[in-house]
Amino acid sequence: MTACLSITLLASCSKKNDPQPEPVGEIKVRAVNAVGGSVSQDFYINDMKKGTQPVAYGTSSEYFTVTSGSNVFKFYNAGTTTLSGSSQNYTVPIGVNVTAFYLQAPNGQFGVLALGDDTAVPAAGKAKVRFVYFNRFLATTSVISVTTVGQSSPLIGALGHLLDPNSQVLSYYTVDPGAKFKFAASGITDTPEFDAGLVAGKNYTIWIDGTSSTNLTAHVIVQN
Repeated sequence: MTACLSITLLASCSKKNDPQPEPVGEIKVRAVNAVGGSVSQDFYINDMKKGTQPVAYGTSSEYFTVTSGSNVFKFYNAGTTTLSGSSQNYTVPIGVNVTAFYLQAPNGQFGVLALGDDTAVPAAGKAKVRFVYFNRFLATTSVISVTTVGQSSPLIGALGHLLDPNSQVLSYYTVDPGAKFKFAASGITDTPEFDAGLVAGKNYTIWIDGTSSTNLTAHVIVQN
């Protein structure tokens, strides 16, 4: 899987041919294992292993500080030289925080997909949350809706699969601390209410996968 993603705060996979050298500085990158049933993963940036603990399914690593510019992200089965799907090269600007997901596409391929993280502090007394969706048991054309518990209208009417070219994962939503969420999609019969434990002053990514084509499961990552 070699999808190239141009997301807010994250440049595309290719770099312009500029005769002037690009300035360099620090960026921060962390890894998330989003493949249910997978073995724990070792995370590499530019062929250098990051961290001492492998990343188990449903967990994320700490942020690792590396140099901006072109960076190659890879996942290996923990303790081995077995590459878990293709590597992916991203050009990341100075000062950006990035989350790199190890995931599996509906066609069975494994790969890496990275998103830039919003670290700006939310409004006083509020939290910010972004939703990304990739249940590998559903086609990339499927969509889900996200509703805040206690509200009648959806927070997001149609959230596309992360690997769908039309998927929109740019937006962060300002919500109240303690907000809980429900997810719905065609054919989904099992989607428990999700309490992310949101607190004021924090930014979050909630990523949604599932164990089958009828199930949706949510996971939360704190970004700041």
